[in-house]
Amino acid sequence: MFVTFRTISKAGAPALGDVRQMGSGDTLVILPSATQRRDWGRYQDAIGQAVARGAEVHRTAQEAQA
Repeated sequence: MFVTFRTISKAGAPALGDVRQMGSGDTLVILPSATQRRDWGRYQDAIGQAVARGAEVHRTAQEAQA
């Protein structure tokens, strides 16, 4: 089984199709700046599909440090 770890922020995000295909064993981390994306609504829909397929979603309280 292949496990995926993806991050969504204002600066970058995986393709919407990749998020939709996430499922059991996969983890999606949402940084606070993600909601500032122009396409955030589309990502919300894709995240919902990933959760329905069993993916874990975590929202961080602060941006990752470089």
